[in-house]
Amino acid sequence: MPRWRGIVSLLVIAGALFLLLRALHLGIPVVYPKVLQGPFSLESVAEVEEYAGFSPLVPFFRPESLGERPIHVTVTRRPRSRVTVFWQSERFLRLEERAGGAPPPVPENARAWVLRTAGAPEEAHWWRQGRTVHAVARRGDHWVEIRTDLPDDDARRIVETLRPYRELL
Repeated sequence: MPRWRGIVSLLVIAGALFLLLRALHLGIPVVYPKVLQGPFSLESVAEVEEYAGFSPLVPFFRPESLGERPIHVTVTRRPRSRVTVFWQSERFLRLEERAGGAPPPVPENARAWVLRTAGAPEEAHWWRQGRTVHAVARRGDHWVEIRTDLPDDDARRIVETLRPYRELL
């Protein structure tokens, strides 16, 4: 009989430990969502700072042909925080921002933009690939990759007016 009592005791303790670990596994992300890796599909750009740890750069200038608000906002945390914001209506605009790391690849035919607007990114390069304008901009330690089918002048204004979302509120 003592042997059965030991086995039952072991099973009860193992079951209780399993349930405790399972509750922690499911409960910690609910209480503290920063432990999750993502990707997270968010409803608006306002939620990005909570998940990415930084306020994303968004353009102050947005033509009406992009639509009223982004249709996709996605945050991924690994290996570095990355935010993707996508507008689409008659035209499209895709901004992908990440904190730190090596600069994104830029083709040899890319041209540098000299940005004169106060608060604009420190450096920006752009090139055209078919109908799509591609741009890479750096502001502080953040890199922003931009793809759009807007005219060149509108793409330049978008890059010049990139500001942290919290400044635009």
